[in-house]
Amino acid sequence: MIRMTWAAHAKWAPVRRCNARVAYYRVAYYIAAVLAAVVPLVVAVAPAPAETVPRAADVYGHFGPEGPRLREQLWILPSADHAYPLRATVFRPADTPDGETGTARHPLVVINHGTSDATRLAVAMPVYYWLSRWFVEHGYVVVLPQRRGHGATAGPLAESIGTCADPDHLRSGLAAADDIQGAVDYMSEQPFVAPGEAVVVGISSGGWASLALASRNPDNVRAVINIAGGRGGRPFGQRVDTVCGETRLIEAARTFGRTARAPTLWLYAANDSYFRPALARAMASAWHAGGGEAELHVFPAYGSDGHNLADDRAGWDIWGGTVENFLTRSRGKAPVAVLDPEPHQSLESGSGNVSPVATVASDGAARAP
Repeated sequence: MIRMTWAAHAKWAPVRRCNARVAYYRVAYYIAAVLAAVVPLVVAVAPAPAETVPRAADVYGHFGPEGPRLREQLWILPSADHAYPLRATVFRPADTPDGETGTARHPLVVINHGTSDATRLAVAMPVYYWLSRWFVEHGYVVVLPQRRGHGATAGPLAESIGTCADPDHLRSGLAAADDIQGAVDYMSEQPFVAPGEAVVVGISSGGWASLALASRNPDNVRAVINIAGGRGGRPFGQRVDTVCGETRLIEAARTFGRTARAPTLWLYAANDSYFRPALARAMASAWHAGGGEAELHVFPAYGSDGHNLADDRAGWDIWGGTVENFLTRSRGKAPVAVLDPEPHQSLESGSGNVSPVATVASDGAARAP
């Protein structure tokens, strides 16, 4: 009986091995079918490889809610280098919704900060609260971009070209203007901004950068305001009135003026420790000689340093009426008058003669330089 059992086992062994192979192939087939169905789904939902340059939609725009102070909000804006988007503060008027669009559209003002080599990476986001508030109360959306090489925006200081001994004020101004243009273009497309009505304002090196932008005549900028503007003033904390490459600064102003056609307003104080009135007159005169429109105002001494003309509420009483009149004229497309030139001596030996613009007193009366 035992021998018969083993014989039967031997007889059916090939059949069992065949069935096992069939079962094995069936399992393999089913596994392959499942993988064919699942793998494409996994690939479809898997995150894409990180892009070297982020898409604009992923990076730019507002971040976080508006604050109670003038609807303050953080925005990220494009710069001339996509690797370093600009951090910006935005202030807005209280809206009265438009009947057609549901959103009131306001003119835009872009306020541009100055630069300190010693503190540029440590500075906070630019605010210029009293200057910003003046514009908000006059119906403007205010944006204050922090340019590359400063504070939270960080990155290389693209606008510093050359050295104090050998400065390139022209190219430095244009490099800073690249960032400003990015901010103007992006904010001009927002639904609460009136297109084509931007005013560009700058303080100190931001004023110089704003003048550089004016030389390009962007279609969406209708006027430029330069407050205590220039480059290279008091390098490394040196004494008052020390300016790197003063002659080159004046010549760069002449070059900018050759192509600039937007009206420009220049505001300085008699006791500015960075750019004294004589230098301001020479720059404005060079701008005018190049063919640009320049309206220069030199106000009486302001506080301990007139370079801080835009820093507090008291400034409204000094420059507020002048700025309001200028904006009214520029909005009406009326040409901004350039005051008659007055005799003026060159600031440096070999700097050449420039045709200066007369100064305007705070009451609007013209006076000799």
